[in-house]
Amino acid sequence: MGCSLGCMVGKILLSRPRLKTAARSRLERNLDLLDGLLEKLQSYIQQDAQAYRALVQAQRSRRGVPMARKRAIECPVKICETTGEALKVIRRISPLAGPYLGSDLKAGRALLKGAFESAYATAVINMEGPDPNGQGVVLRRHLVKLQKGVRSL
Repeated sequence: MGCSLGCMVGKILLSRPRLKTAARSRLERNLDLLDGLLEKLQSYIQQDAQAYRALVQAQRSRRGVPMARKRAIECPVKICETTGEALKVIRRISPLAGPYLGSDLKAGRALLKGAFESAYATAVINMEGPDPNGQGVVLRRHLVKLQKGVRSL
């Protein structure tokens, strides 16, 4: 939804004839990026749901838990990364928007930040438990870095 609001605002801005050529070109590039990020987010959210179902099933059967757990961590991390990228794009679009469209971008940022925090919490919860390869520490550092970046946007 946050990416969709950003795309909507971008398309409205592109429809304005007074938009200067350089700004139009930057906006088109950012809108293309945002469209791609929207598609990625939709895919990652579906993958996350599938990974969660697979983890629950693996835990019930007590087979394949490490691989299912790994996947249940990777998916929300991808959501965190992608929402962070989308927030950066929306920030680049924001100066072109006036107060009315700016409020839509503000709502989009809030939605993306909510999606980030939800995915962050999911990844952290799924990291609980044994970590035989020591990847949990690396992923936690990565997530904390992402979180700091997202909170600054």
